[in-house]
Amino acid sequence: MYGVVLWSDHGQNRAVIWCEDHGDLAYYDGELPGASMEPGFDPGDLVRFDVSEGRRMRIASNPRVVASDQYPSLAGDLRREGARLTTTLSRDPALGQSKVIPLAPRRQAVQAAPKPKASNG
Repeated sequence: MYGVVLWSDHGQNRAVIWCEDHGDLAYYDGELPGASMEPGFDPGDLVRFDVSEGRRMRIASNPRVVASDQYPSLAGDLRREGARLTTTLSRDPALGQSKVIPLAPRRQAVQAAPKPKASNG
């Protein structure tokens, strides 16, 4: 999977990664057996990694930098957007309610023509 590093701590060899599928964030803990963090693994780096589901979170392993400093403002942009959304929803809580419209299967506009009967002749 690909993702962008939102936060990293080289001293503790840990990071939080925003995943390309926009699902749960992935957590990297370099203290797990066999883990190591590449030099330059910093917020804003585009990384490729393996992901597995932990008990309560996604776990990233084998992270490799694809492009350094590719998205340097992403963490701040997400923080500001979260604050803006919180403010907007506090003014009008109805905006936070979603309405799901079920999609029914399409009706066939043209029904298949009946098969011609075989002639005996």
